[in-house]
Amino acid sequence: MDLWLIKLLGQMLLPPALFLILAFAGLLAWRRAWGRRLVFMSLIAIWLLSLAPIRDFLLWPLEGAYDPLPVADADGLHAQAIVLLGGGLYEHAPEFGGEDALEKYALMRTVYAAELAKKTGLDVYASGGIVFSGQETPEGEVMVRWLARFGVPRERLHAENAARTTWENAQRLHDLLMQRDIQHVILVTSAYHMPRAVRAFRAHGFDVHPAPAAYRKSEAPYAVRDWFPRADAFHDACDALHEYLGMLWYFLRYEMAQAA
Repeated sequence: MDLWLIKLLGQMLLPPALFLILAFAGLLAWRRAWGRRLVFMSLIAIWLLSLAPIRDFLLWPLEGAYDPLPVADADGLHAQAIVLLGGGLYEHAPEFGGEDALEKYALMRTVYAAELAKKTGLDVYASGGIVFSGQETPEGEVMVRWLARFGVPRERLHAENAARTTWENAQRLHDLLMQRDIQHVILVTSAYHMPRAVRAFRAHGFDVHPAPAAYRKSEAPYAVRDWFPRADAFHDACDALHEYLGMLWYFLRYEMAQAA
């Protein structure tokens, strides 16, 4: 199945598209009790996902799966390389003369990977290709560019520019790194994405040291505003649901196939 079709189906199975579809179906059947219930249930679901406590409830199992790795502790891992996974581009950034930059969470990953690299002296392998048509620069190349700006020597930076999914990140880096006898890696990605990434890399034979970054779950006591709908909470909750769907898809498509 083509990647664009998989991503489209995934988008339709997740909010906000899923709830909009259900609400529209309910409106078409408004005269029936089940139609009205469908509309109200969709609105309630959108409202709940917009609350910070619900967002945190969804993120907690994902972001809590692995402990944070302080930069000061990275030397003790005896890793051979740092692997940085892409997290989205800020395309044609006007403030950089139209040059592609990194989306904010991808930038947070990259800053952290740069600090790890400067602390450990390890090479960094940045993995990410062109996912959508119209994208001009592979994400791996953009991450390498920014790692160099953050002070990592250019000779220690490597871009993998073909992978479009987490599984392909692991697959293509396996082909590249195993040729160099590199198996023990520090894996940098967003905290909520780390469980799926670790499973993919371990399935390809890597010894993984998780280095989660860009946490989204709130650690502060909830305030009154957190019980009112917020756009950022809705966005993060949808990303968490996307991750659960992605883990299920990987289990069905890859892990069960390997077991068979």
